[in-house]
Formats: sequence, C-alpha cells, structure tokens
Amino acid sequence: MNTPSVRTVLWDIKPDKAEQLPESFVIQRVLSYGSILLVVETMKKYGIDAVKRVFNAMKPTAISARKYNYIKKYLLS
Repeated sequence: MNTPSVRTVLWDIKPDKAEQLPESFVIQRVLSYGSILLVVETMKKYGIDAVKRVFNAMKPTAISARKYNYIKKYLLS
C-alpha cells in the first residue's frame, strides 16, 4: 500500500522501503495520523479484522479522543 494518501502518514519512510513495512506498522500509522477516509481505505485493503486487532493493541492516547471514539463506535463495531 504505497499510494499518495498513505505517503502522508509514512512521511519519514523512503518510498522504496514503504512496501516492505509490516502490515501492523502501516495500519497503526494510518489510525494515528490518517484521515477517516484513509482509515476506511486501509480497512478495505487489509480487512476489518486486521485493523481491529491493531486498534485494540494501541493505547487510546495514540489517537485523538474524538477520532478514537468515532473509529471504535462507528467503523469497528
């Protein structure tokens, strides 16, 4: 997943290295720094179960409270 929208959350990773990143790392970055639209795109690419697994493993403080509650209540329920 090396689209321009994902590049916005992987700003510190060289483009040629982005494809080699673990799935969980990319999902965590998208959840922390990406827009809701990017979260939905990530859910389509990796699956709801993978996103839910990473989301549940993250600390709630890694995501803004408003975004955390929206993802938990509406996207992953």
